[in-house]
Amino acid sequence: MFRNPPFVGYVLQSGLNTAAFMTMASADATLMKELLARSSTEFGFYFLVFPVGFFLGNWLSSRIGSRRSNESMVFAGSVLSIATILVQAALLLSGVVALWSLFVPGLFLTFSQDIALPYAQVGAMGTIPRLAGTAAGVGVFMQNMGGALFTQLYGLAADGTAVPVVAILTLCGILGLAAGALPLLYTGKTAW
Repeated sequence: MFRNPPFVGYVLQSGLNTAAFMTMASADATLMKELLARSSTEFGFYFLVFPVGFFLGNWLSSRIGSRRSNESMVFAGSVLSIATILVQAALLLSGVVALWSLFVPGLFLTFSQDIALPYAQVGAMGTIPRLAGTAAGVGVFMQNMGGALFTQLYGLAADGTAVPVVAILTLCGILGLAAGALPLLYTGKTAW
């Protein structure tokens, strides 16, 4: 399976997008407490915007996904993900650290994840149909491993400022965009 470029793109994109989500969620909790002196209870309340993003992304992708290829949906989610990450990076690096600059990007990041994720999973399972079950397992493994690795990386780099999360999310976004483009480039389909 790992000799199949579209498969690699699909599972890496889903892993890197999940890594961005998990890192952002962890960093938001840390930054909210350290820089904004807010409680864990408040974090739990504001965290509710993350599943709202998942719901809205899933709703939209279910409406338009049947008219688009797996490759284009994964790429679209990747583009939205990196755009969200870059907007949040600009805000945080310019000193705008507020509840809205932490959680509104989380809404859009989870929205982008659910634009791409269902199609990355289906695409991965469809690359070699006789290995669909294995492909599904590898895809879930990559999501969990990506989240675990990048969240740990953030934990090691966290210094009470926004710089580590900006660097790690930007890395996730760039790598996720490259992985999300791989199936599209390999198959030669158009993005839209």
